[in-house]
Amino acid sequence: MANPQLEAFLQRVKGDADLLSRFSACPHLNAIAQLGAELGYTFTGVDLVTHQAEATLRLSQADLEAAAAGVELEGHLWLMKIVWG
Repeated sequence: MANPQLEAFLQRVKGDADLLSRFSACPHLNAIAQLGAELGYTFTGVDLVTHQAEATLRLSQADLEAAAAGVELEGHLWLMKIVWG
């Protein structure tokens, strides 16, 4: 389920190079939510996980295969990585 605040924040990030740099420097999704809160947006790290999962489910088979191979997909702000621990 789309969160309008999150959607607006992500659009802003995509259009602002300085904000994108700050976004990319966040160490985890809760830090991204905090950055959004500093700018007046209301969403959580869990909202970001949900957003990414829903976006992933909408990808075509070709895009899923590309993502699995490590190809960065146009329009996506972050890459998922698996850390074994």
